[in-house]
Parts: sequence; structure tokens; C-alpha cells
Amino acid sequence: MRNSTETLIVAMRDLSQDIQSEDGVASAAIIESAQRLEEQHMRITQLERENDALRADLLLWNEKECK
Repeated sequence: MRNSTETLIVAMRDLSQDIQSEDGVASAAIIESAQRLEEQHMRITQLERENDALRADLLLWNEKECK
């Protein structure tokens, strides 16, 4: 079973609060990973939307050219 990216981000943030280490490196690494994953997820979502819009434009353009 695969979890959603959003679920993983929340779990990583929660885990970063629960991890106890003397130097705090483990929790810092986990929270930074969550932040990077969130940034990548947002960018991928934006690129997918832009790709869908470009495909729609291309379909309309092809329909006009075929007429």
C-alpha cells in the first residue's frame, strides 16, 4: 500500500517532533526532507497543470487546422 505524498509529509513532520537525539541532527534532517518533498510535490502539481493546459491548447489548435 502506498501513502499519498501529503500523508508522508505530515508523517515526516510529526516524526521530526518525536525523534530525540542529543544534537538534533536527526529531526533537522527529517524536517528538511519533509520541506523538500513538499516543494517538489507542489512543483510537480504545477507542471502537471501546465502540461494539461498545453495539451488542451494543442488539441484545439489541431481541430482548427483540420477544418
